[in-house]
Order: sequence, then C-alpha cells, then structure tokens
Amino acid sequence: MTLACVYGGLGGLLAVVALFEMLQNWGSIEVQEALRSGLEPLGADPDALLPTIRWVVMALLVGAIAATVFSFYAAKGHQASRIGLSVLAGLGAVTFLSTGVAGLLPAILGSLIVYLLWSAPARQWFAVVNGRTPLSLGTTPSVTGPAPHRADPSGPVAQPPAYDPAQHAQPGQAQAHALPVAGPVGRPRPVSLALWIAGLGSLFGALGSGLVLLALVALRDEVTKTYRENELLQNQLESAGMTAGQMVTLGTWLFGGWLVVSLLGLAATAWAATGQRFGWWALVVVSVVTAGFAALGLPVGLLWILGAIIVIVQMSRPESKAWFDRA
Repeated sequence: MTLACVYGGLGGLLAVVALFEMLQNWGSIEVQEALRSGLEPLGADPDALLPTIRWVVMALLVGAIAATVFSFYAAKGHQASRIGLSVLAGLGAVTFLSTGVAGLLPAILGSLIVYLLWSAPARQWFAVVNGRTPLSLGTTPSVTGPAPHRADPSGPVAQPPAYDPAQHAQPGQAQAHALPVAGPVGRPRPVSLALWIAGLGSLFGALGSGLVLLALVALRDEVTKTYRENELLQNQLESAGMTAGQMVTLGTWLFGGWLVVSLLGLAATAWAATGQRFGWWALVVVSVVTAGFAALGLPVGLLWILGAIIVIVQMSRPESKAWFDRA
C-alpha cells in the first residue's frame, strides 16, 4: 500500500512539473513546432487542434495535482483519497495504453497502483485505520483469557483492593462520580486547516482579481493598446485566434467571475467556522467550483487548485464530518 502511494505521489509530482513547464512555455516556438511536428504526420490541422490540446494539458495538470494530494492522504488511511487515487490511476492506465507501445510502461504502473491499493493487506490496513475491522480479514481472534490465579504460599500476602469512594457513596453521589461532566467540543485540526487554507485563498483571490478587474475596466484602452504593440502578446493572440479587444473582454469576465467565487469562498468559510452542517456543504461545493474556475487560469491558478483539493480532503475526514454532525 505504501508503495502504491509512493508511485502515485512521485508520478503525479513529475507530471505536474512537466505539464506546468509545457503550459508556461506554450507560446514559445519550440513547443509550437514540437506539437505541429507530431500532429502533421497524422493528417490533423495543428491550428485547429492546438487550443483543444491546451485544454487537455490543463485537465491533465489538474489530475496530476489531485493524484499527488490523494497519494499523500491515502498514505494516512483516508478512504476518499484512496478511491480518488484509484480512479485517477485507472484512467491514466487506460489513456496511456491507448497511445500504443510508448505508453505501455506508464499503463502498467497505473494498473499496479490500483492493484496495490485494493490488495488484501491494503484492505485490512485501511479497515484497521478507520476502526472498522481490528483483526485480519476472515480470521478468528486468537486471544486467550488470562490463566487462573493460584495462590502461592511462598509468595507475598495479597493486599486488599484500593478504596473506591464511589462504592461507599450515596446513589446520587455515585452517579456524579460515574458520569464526568462533558466539556466543550473542540474544533478538529483538519477543519481548522481547511478553514485557514480556504479563507486565505479566498482573501488573496478576491484582492488580486479585484485589482486586475479594476485595471481592465478603468484602463481598457491602454491594456488593448499594449496587447497590439507587444510582439509576444500578439503571438499569443494569434495562436488563440482572438483580437486584443476580445482578449480584454474575456479577461474582464474571467476576473469578475473569480472575484465572485472568492467572495463566495469567504462567506462559505465563515459559515463553516460556525460548525453548522450546511456550512460543511457550502465550503465543499465552493472548493469544487474554485478548483474548476482556477483551471481556466492555469498556470497561475495552480495554487488555488491545490488548496481546493486539500480543503475537500480535510473536510471529508471522519473527525471533520463528526464535528459538523454534532450540531
């Protein structure tokens, strides 16, 4: 099981680095020529497929980030992360296998990860960690009772049992000794971590998107002029098939949407901090929306995707759910 998490974590981390570098250099001549040289022998139109391939690469980057996070938490016994890692490894194995001989080794690795995660020792370990099956699967407890005590004449004299005040107290006093006073239920550490990450991510997202949105609205003409005069930005516009005005309009809508999502994240974080059950749902749903919206802004949105996945994993832990269910 540990080997599966190591394979999944290292594979996901290496994929994140490679895909992030590809997206960062997407507008470079080297990347464009490499993609064109791979598409032209297949009879495909590179200009028509390049935008689609970019979306595919961004989706793969999100999956690689999720696999890395799931591997970390699956190694701690988190069931949802185990399922998520299995799904991603299975999809990766099928995808690599469809590419032919070049993807045979990664496909075998993905299949091995799924097998190791669901083997009999792994199932037993996850059951024990989650408190469901404390013994080996299918075995009978081999615990024997203590041997009967036999008095040893040569041994020390047995001492009387210690004095227990509860045995000599009145019925009301005995009940007071037997039932401890329940103290306040503290917030679990996973919930606190999720609230900190969600709150800070939403705060920085709101500040950053608000400033950019203000600049795009107030300085629209200057930004459009910069796109037209900068050669690198102009090449990016041509590869995307957009004009400078269309790009500024798209950026205005995207950063406006990101501002709304960030404000919703702040509200959901405050709601979840109260411990109400609907606050749990609000924070999880907003985290999913945040991860999807951040994927549109890759590679800048990489940190928000990672943070959203961590929040979802932390909120899905048993102690987190139990804390919200208490209300």
